[in-house]
Amino acid sequence: MKYLIVVLVVVLVVWLMLRSRAASGPAKRSAQRAGQPLEIVACRHCGVHLPRSECVVDGKDAYCSEAHRLAGTRTP
Repeated sequence: MKYLIVVLVVVLVVWLMLRSRAASGPAKRSAQRAGQPLEIVACRHCGVHLPRSECVVDGKDAYCSEAHRLAGTRTP
């Protein structure tokens, strides 16, 4: 009897994992394939590369965070 309970718990966990993966996985993958390629920009302060959709924009300059936007462009 205890083996039956263990098997049922394992099956339930696997089923829940597959269900949650199926709900989010294909939607994300199809959205990435269907959409345009991400435009990658470099932070004008530190040079970190990130997608334009995630950066802080100040005019034509892109920054990785609000703190770097406030600090401005770093000169070498």
